[in-house]
Amino acid sequence: MAEHSQLKSLEIEIYYTAEIDEFWSFVGNKHNQRWTWYAMDKRSGIILAWHNGGKTDADFLKLYSYLSQIPIKHYFTDNWGSYSKYLPQEQHYIGKYRT
Repeated sequence: MAEHSQLKSLEIEIYYTAEIDEFWSFVGNKHNQRWTWYAMDKRSGIILAWHNGGKTDADFLKLYSYLSQIPIKHYFTDNWGSYSKYLPQEQHYIGKYRT
């Protein structure tokens, strides 16, 4: 094999495409709600992070902090206000059909 046809370098970009959503349940009665927030890689279905708490900006930010060391290229969410408020606009795609 001629030297000019050998691979000299290779750059690989590894990233995830995260679907972020939340669901609720309750403990004891429906006034004692618990919300589970999760981020899942859309291609593999692997849960990247999750947080159990309330349905507040602070709870979303807790989940988001868990994602800070994971290379995520795109975020797909529904139209819940916390998502639009804190996710990078150029990486954020909104639509119920995507979650």
